[in-house]
Amino acid sequence: MLALASLVLLGLFIAGNTAAIRGEETLTALIFGQTENPSVSIEYWYAYLPRLSVALLAGAGLGIAGAVFQQILQNPLASPATLGVSSGAQLALAMAVLLAPELHADHPFLVALAGSFLAWGLVSLLVGRRMDDPVSLVLTGMVVSFTAGAVTTCLLLLKNQYLTSLFLWGSGDLTQYDWQGVHFLLPRLVLGAAALLLLSRPLALMGLGRESARSSGLSTGLFSFLALGIAIFLASAVTATVGLIAFVGLASPHLATMLGMRRIGPRLLTAGFVGALLLGLVDQGMQFGLSGLGRFLPAGALTGILGAPLLLYLLKRLPPASASSAGEVLPVSAGLSGRGERYFLVLLMTILALAILIALGLPSIGFETIMDWRAARVFAAALSGAALGLAGCLVQRLLSNPMASPEIIGVSTGAVMGVIVIMIALPAATAGMQMTGALFGALAILLAILAYARRHDLEPRRLILAGIAITAFADALVLTFLATGDPRGNVVLAFMSGSTYRVGMGDLALPAIMAMAGAGIALSTLRWLDILTLGGAAGRSLGLPLGAARFFIILATALLTASACLFLGPISFVGLTAPHIARLCGLRRTTVQLPGAALTGAILVVMADWTGRQIFRPYELPAGLLSVLLGALILGIIMWQHGKRAQPHTRTQTAA
Repeated sequence: MLALASLVLLGLFIAGNTAAIRGEETLTALIFGQTENPSVSIEYWYAYLPRLSVALLAGAGLGIAGAVFQQILQNPLASPATLGVSSGAQLALAMAVLLAPELHADHPFLVALAGSFLAWGLVSLLVGRRMDDPVSLVLTGMVVSFTAGAVTTCLLLLKNQYLTSLFLWGSGDLTQYDWQGVHFLLPRLVLGAAALLLLSRPLALMGLGRESARSSGLSTGLFSFLALGIAIFLASAVTATVGLIAFVGLASPHLATMLGMRRIGPRLLTAGFVGALLLGLVDQGMQFGLSGLGRFLPAGALTGILGAPLLLYLLKRLPPASASSAGEVLPVSAGLSGRGERYFLVLLMTILALAILIALGLPSIGFETIMDWRAARVFAAALSGAALGLAGCLVQRLLSNPMASPEIIGVSTGAVMGVIVIMIALPAATAGMQMTGALFGALAILLAILAYARRHDLEPRRLILAGIAITAFADALVLTFLATGDPRGNVVLAFMSGSTYRVGMGDLALPAIMAMAGAGIALSTLRWLDILTLGGAAGRSLGLPLGAARFFIILATALLTASACLFLGPISFVGLTAPHIARLCGLRRTTVQLPGAALTGAILVVMADWTGRQIFRPYELPAGLLSVLLGALILGIIMWQHGKRAQPHTRTQTAA
């Protein structure tokens, strides 16, 4: 009934949009191109119908690709968007537009395909033997997506004359001016779907699990590469045509299953049909409800707004947490001795002091000049890095997952939403007002995540996946605002990229108070953090008030993350890499790893801020983006090593 009602609604939207185009013309004249006003026929045949066709084809391609990803990986949260495939294609196309426009004009599909395969290869390399763990796989995919997005933003800042068009395209722009997009997508969709239908029997075997498929004589590694390659082929074709479309590939396979399609062949076709219906409904409904404005808003961003609640619903389908609270126990091994730990902390403090002196320009610049132009931004960088390093240490111990990051829980994205709300409500808002909006936005997202996760005793994996869903929802709103072409979008983009050049000494007070409050709460939870390292079940057996402990650790993490993102933007990876660096250097006990991670984070961001001022002088690259690139390099090495060390018994069973 739901599918039938959706079809009827789509038909009504199409009829309404067609009536709006033809005006006083008859429907027969419009269809046969015999209108008195030629522009009406041109708009209908070369703008409206191609757009409708591309929306249906793109939705079908993403639905089929998502079904293959979920079938092969046996992961209900797998899709081209959540695993970084679409973001890799988007980054490759953006680089081609900005750095090699001839290549983009002549071979956009090959560029997108190469970017998608590179992104999926990176995800596979980083996740290693943890491929069967749904949370680790999605976390890794989101990390790759965030990194690709940061690099894309960096390119946009360097070539801001392409800003609006790239944001429109990157947010899923279905606008068409001829039938070229249809001619491009249709044969590739038919070819990919036919190939997958021919492979339906081995695909069905993969649905039984890798061990069962292997015992039936199937070469699971080779077949997975082939089937996922076809799915990436389809997703790349869609991205090359319309940009990044969120959540259609995630939702369509689940809706197909809800319609009763259990066998893989019918489920693939139904997922394609549902994907076409979803994207068609979003696009046609947007045009019908918003009239002329709906043609210019990105449909991909709106699918993200609608898809985030679906992801929250799908979290209910995850199997119950294992005894270890759905996460592995963090590795514990011998670190430095007590004296060695103290010496190393002193060394980190010395390095930080030298980094601050270099960033300030001492002794070559006078003290007054430093206080007027350099001091505020350098102190902001140090404060932000320390806060994120400390927050990262907290969230990794809370989630018992060394790949977790404070940015992923969504607090920093809420800060961006708060800035946008303030800018829309108060066009003449000062920097202080914008920071206040960022604070309230971060707290609003925190309360939303806590309200959802409390139903499951703040279970770590549901908490972090709820953060991903809400982050995706907020990102879609941000992209929609940027795609409108509002001139204030440049300020939002600068905030998102983590630029410190607008920071004044008066702006440091509020973030410093928030960071100190978060650090104070963190220090009061040291014993809880030590116990949580052993896992949730062990904590309960030792009398740990698990719900209260998680609440206060999350609160401290949110305060620290919000204080940092006021300067560094929503994503920096410092919170991910700083605790790892501290651990690799031998600071393994909680009491020394927390200050070690804070000092390491401060060093990273201060040097990122200094590097951003030097490499493209007189232009600057924001410290937030530079810290992403630096953090991504360190992260890649760490996650690759962690994936290699992962043992089969740490894997969790996933829902079929």
